[in-house]
Amino acid sequence: MAAKKKNKTPRVPFTCKLVLNQWLFSLFGMRSKDGFYAWNGKNLPLLAAFKEKFQLTEDSAAGMDENNIHHFYTALTNQTDPLPNLPKDLLLAYDQNIVRHTQYLNRRRLARGEDAIDWKYFQYLSLLFTEIYLDRYFAGPDALLASINKQITVYNQDKPDADQVPLLDPAGDVTGQLNKLAFWSATGSGKTLIMHANILQYRHYLTKHRRRRDLNRIILLTPNEGLSHQHLKELEAAGIPAELFDKNGRGLFTGQAVEIIDINKLRDEMGDKTVAVDAFEDNNLVLIDEGHRGPVPVTKEPGCAFAMHCVKKDFPLSIPPHSARRSRAAGN
Repeated sequence: MAAKKKNKTPRVPFTCKLVLNQWLFSLFGMRSKDGFYAWNGKNLPLLAAFKEKFQLTEDSAAGMDENNIHHFYTALTNQTDPLPNLPKDLLLAYDQNIVRHTQYLNRRRLARGEDAIDWKYFQYLSLLFTEIYLDRYFAGPDALLASINKQITVYNQDKPDADQVPLLDPAGDVTGQLNKLAFWSATGSGKTLIMHANILQYRHYLTKHRRRRDLNRIILLTPNEGLSHQHLKELEAAGIPAELFDKNGRGLFTGQAVEIIDINKLRDEMGDKTVAVDAFEDNNLVLIDEGHRGPVPVTKEPGCAFAMHCVKKDFPLSIPPHSARRSRAAGN
């Protein structure tokens, strides 16, 4: 008798296992241990419940007021119960960072006769969640780790050992356990624009914490050479210095410009047309476009194929930009 095939379907849906996503929503008073939240008599996925709770839709809260404050900020703070983990002045500071980065990108767009960026709610949340994470990552990684561990403990309650998420190790390499972020966004959701803003956000927090000199390189990995050239064009149009990676020598703007490389050119050892991962040294910001197309998957979850592999060295943070075509959620 043929052996019965094991069911490879995970017991818990992938989108409900994003503990970092659950931690971020918990800061807004929405604690969850299974990726769902009870609201108005319904048990909804966190993002859907968040939309209803704060009355966010595709267009209702978009744009800014006469003081250049996003209507999203007003929606998030116009609640009966205050958010103890995210006071209004802190959320306003995050909002104004997003405004400043958006205005920087819009200056070039308007000069070219293009429409100004007007973030949708899920795009704004991606940027706001990045603000929250970067601020806490640079200000106090130990406290951030402890806070995420609390959410992991909540998630693990009443789950069998096979479905539990391991706790982060406070005695281990703290920053090494926290230096990876992944965003999942639907096709056509503006992931490239958000990635450009991510770069500006990261530079802001490096400057704020006086660590700009710590950054060695900014590397953007693409799935093929054609997209490398496309990203080069789009970054230059956004006013962000960029260049195609040249393994024969550091470019004129290396360390300041985004270096773009086709992921297929990365190998363990140097070759005629390839470059060894070790050649990039440490302390890099690595951005990965379409990571799920990478040829060497290192995780069974969709959208993370190269996100983990290429940041195995101690990069201070990696923001793979919204690689999988799934839910609009952030996960660690």
